[in-house]
Amino acid sequence: MNQERCPKNPSMLKAYCAHCQGTERGTAQNPRFSLKEGTYCGYPVIEVLKNGGQVTISDSHFRFGVRKAEMLAASMALLRAFWRSTDAERLHFKPQIIESRLRNLRINVFVEMHPDFELSDGRPIDRPWLRLQALPPDKDHIGLGATKCRAICEVEVELRRWLQKQGLPD
Repeated sequence: MNQERCPKNPSMLKAYCAHCQGTERGTAQNPRFSLKEGTYCGYPVIEVLKNGGQVTISDSHFRFGVRKAEMLAASMALLRAFWRSTDAERLHFKPQIIESRLRNLRINVFVEMHPDFELSDGRPIDRPWLRLQALPPDKDHIGLGATKCRAICEVEVELRRWLQKQGLPD
């Protein structure tokens, strides 16, 4: 009985190899998301990375400060639902207001269409994005596609730890 072995991990049969099966962490099909701390103009920021690099082709740095991190943390359930939905389901996402008394924050969450790519004849193809718009007195907003929603959900624990490190309650 001849069983094929993985070219990357020759001691492993292909049938049992995460690399060959496409389930290895850090691959295009199964990315590894992480956070990188930094500062911008003296203020703390956090950057989300996918396999150590940019999360999407169109955005070289997916980073934000404390208030947007609070908005994302308060909206985690909706981010998770949006990420796990199909494009058709995303189109029917109901607008919602999220309140976080703990963070003194109110957020209007709704879907907006965002250009994704152009067909060969020049027609744009739009995809649904989730927009988080802080309500007054705040002015912050952030838009996320499914990939960024997934990234935030997968680093949720680390994001909350970073907020605590900034002296904010969880």
